[in-house]
Amino acid sequence: MNKLAALVSIICAIAVAFVSVWLCITSPAVATQAYHKDGHDLPVLQDAAQQEKIELTCQYPVLSSYAGLNYAFDINLNYTGGKDSKIFDLKATVPEGFNYTISPGYGDGKEIAAIRLDPIKGYPETVKLTVRPYVWKVPLPGEYPITMEASSGDIKSTINLKAIVTANYDMKITTPDGRLNTEATAGQDNNFIIVINNTGSADLEKISVGSKASNRPSGWTVGFKPEKIDSLKTGDSKEVLVTMRPSDKTIAGDYQMTIEAEPESKYAYGSLQLRVTALTPTIWGWVGVGIVVLVIVALAIMFIRFGRR
Repeated sequence: MNKLAALVSIICAIAVAFVSVWLCITSPAVATQAYHKDGHDLPVLQDAAQQEKIELTCQYPVLSSYAGLNYAFDINLNYTGGKDSKIFDLKATVPEGFNYTISPGYGDGKEIAAIRLDPIKGYPETVKLTVRPYVWKVPLPGEYPITMEASSGDIKSTINLKAIVTANYDMKITTPDGRLNTEATAGQDNNFIIVINNTGSADLEKISVGSKASNRPSGWTVGFKPEKIDSLKTGDSKEVLVTMRPSDKTIAGDYQMTIEAEPESKYAYGSLQLRVTALTPTIWGWVGVGIVVLVIVALAIMFIRFGRR
């Protein structure tokens, strides 16, 4: 009886071994394990080959910044399980109002659409996915989902990323009546009003108002009161008195000048291009009239004298 039991055990062990070998040959990626009749584990052959796959990872998958800036994600691509290198196509899906570029993680920043990966290398390759809003469309504050995919035939993988727009910093310079032209008398102080508007979704701090020498006619002086605005809340506006003095030698005509405003953070910028019509002082008009009268009188006297001869 003992011999019969021993024979049955041997036959069962041989059968289990045969099944395990068959499974490893037909499906090498599946690890198998057999058991004795008494419940003890019997280790069998483990998978002889690793499954071919690609994995995408990112250390910082969620980035946040204010509107108008770029979002740069460093993506690691790890290709394993294959025998030879493969070329993987790279693409991303971004929200409306954004575009993207993919470039090597290290190098000259050239754009790429595919990458060759070697499974024997033992470490992942890195690419940089840069997502940026269109310059003419500033995104509203909120969360924007992004997806990147790497694929080579049936082997593919994706990674979900997110860009968070925390605030929209924006400002504009206008005039109370909307006019973009004014008049200024040469050699005199001329005053007019401009309005600084916070049109963004966040407060602006320490706004400087000015006009660079390169942005106004030579010899003109321009002053602002106040020159700096401590704080301007969202939707608020502030009037600024501009005092402009054209030089005494300014010739009558139209001139261009630009006024600028920018917070200390430099997150926003506003400018106003103004057309200024320069006028000569009234006294010079009377001087001109006097000169014309003197010329006429002198000609009349000469005509009378020479006429008698």
